[in-house]
Amino acid sequence: MNLVCFDNNILIWGIKGQATPGQEEMIYRARAFIRKLHNDHIRVLIPSVVIAEFLLPVPPEEHPGVLDLFHKRFLIASFDTAAASVFAKIWQAKKGKAIVDELAKKGNTKTEMRTDSMIVATACSQRADCIYSHDHDLRAFAKDYIEVREMPLIPDQTKWLPEAGTDNTDWGKLPKMNESP
Repeated sequence: MNLVCFDNNILIWGIKGQATPGQEEMIYRARAFIRKLHNDHIRVLIPSVVIAEFLLPVPPEEHPGVLDLFHKRFLIASFDTAAASVFAKIWQAKKGKAIVDELAKKGNTKTEMRTDSMIVATACSQRADCIYSHDHDLRAFAKDYIEVREMPLIPDQTKWLPEAGTDNTDWGKLPKMNESP
């Protein structure tokens, strides 16, 4: 495994350090996982569509700093024409199998479904080995195209557990994950 793709939930836990009530342990798991990938020299791909999702609640004046952090730490993939072709193929296949209609009945909007499909298409067009996500609806679009994995438990992750509020890692100062050591 040389290249993995992240969905937004991993970034929110691992970079922003935010979690919904009951998911607080995901912050420490995500940070330990990001460190492990870095230590194992595995490159992390972030689709530009995921960055757009990440930036939605961020004030515009903070965007340059956030984007700089992403460019320093990860491989950023634009939604280009190769990804657009894969996206259309996935969307047509899932529409033909009524997956789109099933997800819509569950309350998913077309925007949400298209975003998930664009993330999958970007990962596929960049030849990522897998996508790490805890989004089960994204899995529906990835099925038959790319493996989606939940973030694993890191055996020694307890040593990363700081006292509440004391993990002040400056993610922008760590070495770039998308470069060879």
